[in-house]
Amino acid sequence: SASAALGELDLSGNMTRQVEQDLPVDTDESHIANVGKLVEDMELKMRNLLQEVYFGKAKDVVGDLRSAGSLSDGARDRETQREIIGSMRR
Repeated sequence: SASAALGELDLSGNMTRQVEQDLPVDTDESHIANVGKLVEDMELKMRNLLQEVYFGKAKDVVGDLRSAGSLSDGARDRETQREIIGSMRR
């Protein structure tokens, strides 16, 4: 979603894959079946690659961005804790 509060995220890229196999061809139907099998196998490999690489990386980036705010909150909390301990020692 794109709003002023949330901002925008664009994720893009390109991917090229090719495969070569020697398969038996007896008739036109077997050739079509072989091509269909190659296409389905490549589609599955590409889907898995997209899931692992692109979406996984986007998740890591978004997680890092979200943790940046919590890191500054943690630093502020530690500083407050130091001040309290320092005032107790006086």
